Amino acid sequence: MKLTNLFLASLSAIVLLAGNSPATSAEKAPATFTITLSDLDCPSCAKKLAAKLLALEGVAKVETDVETQTAKITMKPKATITAKILWEAVEKGKKTPVKIEGPDGTVTAKPKA
Repeated sequence: MKLTNLFLASLSAIVLLAGNSPATSAEKAPATFTITLSDLDCPSCAKKLAAKLLALEGVAKVETDVETQTAKITMKPKATITAKILWEAVEKGKKTPVKIEGPDGTVTAKPKA
């Protein structure tokens, strides 16, 4: 009887823990993209580019780094964006993207779709 109660208590604990377990990182963590640019060489330009990217629908945060010539974009939870939209936003910001790394892979030329 005690063994059965212990077993049921253990089973209940496992079920409760499984129900509260964190979801996979793909479900929980917002998508992030890293854009490498060939000409992000001044803090003022980086700030302007960050504002341009932050204005895109679904973008939660933008961090630019002049030293590494990159912009890291964090999306809002459940928000989606394409590499093409990011590429074009960088071009509209008068900068030259050379690579976009994101959840779906790496792009090194302007995407067609």
